[in-house]
Parts: sequence; C-alpha cells; structure tokens
Amino acid sequence: MTDSPRTIAVIISTYNAAHFLRLTLEGYANQSDDRFTMYIADDGSGSEVAEVVKDYQNILSIHHLWHEDRGYRRAGIINQAIQKVEEPYILLTDADCVPLPDMIRTHKSVAKPGTFIRGSRILLSETITAQICQKKQWNSDLSLHQWLQWRLQGRINRILPLVMPVMTSRPNTKMHGIRGCHFTFWKDDIERVNGFDSSYEGWGREDSDLAARLFHAGVKRRNLYGMPVLHLWHKEASRDQLTDNDLLLEQCLKEKRIRALQGLDAI
Repeated sequence: MTDSPRTIAVIISTYNAAHFLRLTLEGYANQSDDRFTMYIADDGSGSEVAEVVKDYQNILSIHHLWHEDRGYRRAGIINQAIQKVEEPYILLTDADCVPLPDMIRTHKSVAKPGTFIRGSRILLSETITAQICQKKQWNSDLSLHQWLQWRLQGRINRILPLVMPVMTSRPNTKMHGIRGCHFTFWKDDIERVNGFDSSYEGWGREDSDLAARLFHAGVKRRNLYGMPVLHLWHKEASRDQLTDNDLLLEQCLKEKRIRALQGLDAI
C-alpha cells in the first residue's frame, strides 16, 4: 500500500436519478486529474440511468453494476462494485453529489495508509438544483463572487468549505458525521472488514456500520476540509427501517465486530 495512489476507483451509488447522475458524471469528466475509473453501483434503476452511463462511456472509463429493484439495497450493490474494483483506493459517493474539478487530485494527495477519509458537502437549495438540472451540463468551477452570491441568496447552506485550504484532521475514531456520499478508503482495508453489511436494508446506518468495523480493525478516520461535494436537493428517502438499522449498528458497536455479517463473501 503506497501513500499516494496513482489511480483510484470512484464508486457512485444511484437509483433512478438519471438527471442527477448526468451532472455528477459531467463533474468527473472535467477533473484536473483523469487517472481514475468509474463504477456505477445501480440499485435497480430503469433504462434512463443506463442511457446516461452509455452517453459517458466514450468520455470516462465506466463499469455499470446493476441488480434487481427489491427495495433499498445500496450496501449489496456497492459490494458488487467493490468486488469489481482493481484500483487500490476507492472514493465512494452518490449520484446526487457533484464533484469540484480537483476532487480526484485532492484525494490522491491526502491518502495515507491506516486511515480513511470522511469528506464534507455543500447543500444546494431546491431552486438552484432545479435550475442546474435544466442545463444538463454545468460547470461547478464557479468564481468566489458567484459562491458568495448564492450564499447570500440562501442557495447554498454554507461557504467556508469552498474557500478554506485543503487540509485533514488528526486521525481519530469518532463516529459522528459519517457520510457515505463522500467517503474514501483503501481496498485492502475494506476487504479486511468484508465490505458493507447487506443486513442493512432501507435507508440508514450502513455507512456508520462500515466505519465502526474499520475502527475495530485499527483503521482511523481523518476529516477532509476544503474540498466538498455539491449535494443536489431532493426529497428525503423513507426512514421506515431506521429503527431496525439503529439496532444493528448498536449490536456491531457492542460486539466490536470487524467483519460484515453479510458482506463481500456473501456475493
């Protein structure tokens, strides 16, 4: 395992969000460092998502992983993508998270053995998200003046992550604020803990479960400041299985479990 991976994998989880995926892929098509491979972890989308992927296959190196739509099974399809990955380092994100132009270069520069990265996000308003989606292609490399205008107009929720220099926190094992929409880790580490746990069905806590098991395996967390993803507005997913998932996470923490109950070895 090296400190600076020459190439990395980008896994994008998606479900029937073709208009968002197009904007996100456009963001990756305009990266300052193009040495990466895309893996679309598709949780049972219809044909529109496949058409967007096809549109970008001549621009980006893309693998499209799909399984049947049987409800929210994000953990399972991400595991399928992880199994396909050949790169040593993985950036996990969602189709509703548009990257800034230096996203790939930044993550390569801050990667360190024995740690994973929890990145931040900027929330875009419903109004600005609708306007951006109408354009289909959008350049996220905006001027500071434009970002400030959007902040004053309430179109984004904060501006500090956009203007501060890139830096990372000290390694820690804090559970608070884990977000799978901006999460990087070494493939060796994710294989050691058996990937995501497909016991989690329905929205919530599968990312926290992964982080907990990485901590139990001795892997530390670092927070990335200064390079957020831009999170497109959408209605929240159903939380109807969150109570069950909270109990699963509580059990994982209590047992200090390292390996997923239903992980990579269950595929």
